[in-house]
Amino acid sequence: MKMSETKEARYCFLDILRVAATCAVVLMHTLTGAVDAVDISLYPAERLVYLVVMDLITWCVPVFVLISGYLFLNPDKPIAFLQMLKKYCRRILLALFLFGVPYAMLELLLVEKTFRFSMLGQSIWLVLQGKSWSHMWYLYLILLLYVLTPAMKWLLARIPVALVYGILAVLVVGSSIFPFFNKLLQMGLPVLPDGGIYFFYYLCGYLFVCREDCEKQSRRSGAYPIISVMILILCLGMVISRVIWGFSLQMAYNYPFTVMLALLLFDTARRSKIEPGYRIGTFWQTAGSLCFSIYLVHPVFINLLYKFFHISLLDYPIGISLPVFFVGVLFLATLSAWILRKIPVLKKYCL
Repeated sequence: MKMSETKEARYCFLDILRVAATCAVVLMHTLTGAVDAVDISLYPAERLVYLVVMDLITWCVPVFVLISGYLFLNPDKPIAFLQMLKKYCRRILLALFLFGVPYAMLELLLVEKTFRFSMLGQSIWLVLQGKSWSHMWYLYLILLLYVLTPAMKWLLARIPVALVYGILAVLVVGSSIFPFFNKLLQMGLPVLPDGGIYFFYYLCGYLFVCREDCEKQSRRSGAYPIISVMILILCLGMVISRVIWGFSLQMAYNYPFTVMLALLLFDTARRSKIEPGYRIGTFWQTAGSLCFSIYLVHPVFINLLYKFFHISLLDYPIGISLPVFFVGVLFLATLSAWILRKIPVLKKYCL
């Protein structure tokens, strides 16, 4: 059977995006893990590299949320509330406790340098409070989105598309644009919580899948190269703003230029969908299946380097240490993810 004849052919671009975003997440945490432990202002060259690299890779988490919205808010994919709870929410909850509790306990061991049986209960309580390792925050976010998905699908089926665009405008202005100007110009514009930007990404995923049929002609009319040029201009602009203009303002995933870059990258991948050969499609599907596991385990190796062995990439020229540390962490995390997925119960219910 040809790959183009299977369901996977339509979603191959999502697997490619998952793999790219996972690599970007590992690179981001490899960099921030070292930078957050020092006063980065004492390392001017490294700080510049940090700002530039972060600008170019922070699209990773927004793309993950866009993928979820594209899949779960798809009007052609009915999802009952109980199905969402029993299948998808259960998977996230298991990951939170199977990985979050040991991570919280490891942190307690590092701090107290002793073991107590009460640490297990303390670690469970920390996970319930959302205080495990920092990268686990994404699981709490996606769990919330999953719980709300059936209600969102019901509502989206009953409101006009124009209203959806209006909601998106309010979210992006209140959670991204106004906070940006408040930070940049010390203004007092009214803002929404920063978390509103994740609902923006999730709803954008819905709009992308809804517009597929009416955009088939636009793909043939040259929209893809135009968007690609826009991505290049945006990336160059961010680099120039840091390197030449000395722009130092930092925001999280609601940075307006990160918002633009994430949407453009997703749209480019979506528009460039091709019908890959079976082997190529199978490769990306297999690689994509490892991404969630890699996300869960990669901080183990970063923490081993920085907290246990006390080795920092800032101890070496960053142009060499960053790619070496990144490749090492990614390799070990991928190997660990592959091994974990060989455990049937983990693969079926969690990973």
